[in-house]
Amino acid sequence: MTEDTTAAGRVDKDAGRGTSSAGKLRDHPQFLRLWAGQASGAVGDQVFPVALSLYVLHEGGGAAQVGLVLAGRAVALVVCLLIGGVIADRLRRTRILIAADGFRAAVLLATALFLTWLPLGLLPLVTALVGAGEALSRPASRSLLPNLLPDALLERGNALVSAAQRGAAVCGALVGVTAVTVIGVRSALLVTSAVFALAAFCVLQVSDSRPAAAARASVLGEAASGLRAIRRRPWVMAVMATVCLHLFAGSATALTLLPIVARRDFGGDVAYGAVLAAMGAGALPAIVLAGRWQPRARGAVSMLALTGYALVPLSLAAPFPLPVVILCFALGGFVVELYFVYWISALQRAFPDELLGKVFALDQLGAYALLPVGFALVGPLVAWLGMTGTLLAGGAVVAASSLLCLTVPGVLRFENRAGDQNGLSG
Repeated sequence: MTEDTTAAGRVDKDAGRGTSSAGKLRDHPQFLRLWAGQASGAVGDQVFPVALSLYVLHEGGGAAQVGLVLAGRAVALVVCLLIGGVIADRLRRTRILIAADGFRAAVLLATALFLTWLPLGLLPLVTALVGAGEALSRPASRSLLPNLLPDALLERGNALVSAAQRGAAVCGALVGVTAVTVIGVRSALLVTSAVFALAAFCVLQVSDSRPAAAARASVLGEAASGLRAIRRRPWVMAVMATVCLHLFAGSATALTLLPIVARRDFGGDVAYGAVLAAMGAGALPAIVLAGRWQPRARGAVSMLALTGYALVPLSLAAPFPLPVVILCFALGGFVVELYFVYWISALQRAFPDELLGKVFALDQLGAYALLPVGFALVGPLVAWLGMTGTLLAGGAVVAASSLLCLTVPGVLRFENRAGDQNGLSG
């Protein structure tokens, strides 16, 4: 049986089941336990980078040092995601999630205990270690979800996971800023460590009936099988490349310069937290919309919406008032989440279970491939183009790449055209 026959069989098995026959999300307790673990981990993912970024600024660092701290996480994702994807297709995915969350809890506990002895130059290593745990966790969680829900509930399930993550983004950014301001960085890191431990505990209760698979090839050999499956779907490759450019040009620029702009123009760290929280809050209505609205041209809706992400860096390029910046970041969160729910669900339908871990790893690897470079280049680009020029260039790349992606066959619906199905066999 070919990979695509397997995928088609899985979809066909559930295609006849409408949402009513599939039940509701609350009828699937295993999924709800996974969701609780993901929600807990999402809080930790938001608090620790905010806390460490502010710590760098409080200790006299600038844009270059903040960029390096953020780049540590991105480098680890690029290096470790592929390994995480291969492991997710070999081992029980619940065990991977427990180990990854436990590891992150331990790293942040040690960082909190020894923070005053750590030079700023070692903080990128901390974010890299936490990012390595995240890299192991992401493919496992996303490839586990379709085994816990019927096909008809995939969008709603992915939307609920995203709701937890974005809700955590709203709370996490504000909690991170508040914790650093009121109780200090060390306490913020201790709280984050406890949150990751809670995430591991939640997943302990998820029963993963999928048996561990025997290793059939090397890590690179198995990764190559996932890459071949992606190459048979040009629309997947096109979207991956586009999102890579978005993170490189838009996210790296905006996230590195936001705390500096907030201090210069908006009065300090509270504005920084408010803007980050607005992005998370903006994603919440998109999650509701994506969970209920199922347009046929999901790809066209997604990529046209993503042109609006250009407003994130552009809003920082001029001295706009704080409410305008907050609105632009909220819109950025909305369009990213609308795209994300449709995209993850499309991948879960397009690929068989035995390849999902590798596909999600390659998806994330492609997205983050240039992000470390983007973070590292922000400082030199600001020195060359100035902050305004750097932010304007980032916004232009985001908008142009989103529109160009729509010209690739299959992108409009996030699926292969009917005449291309034969090319997927074998």
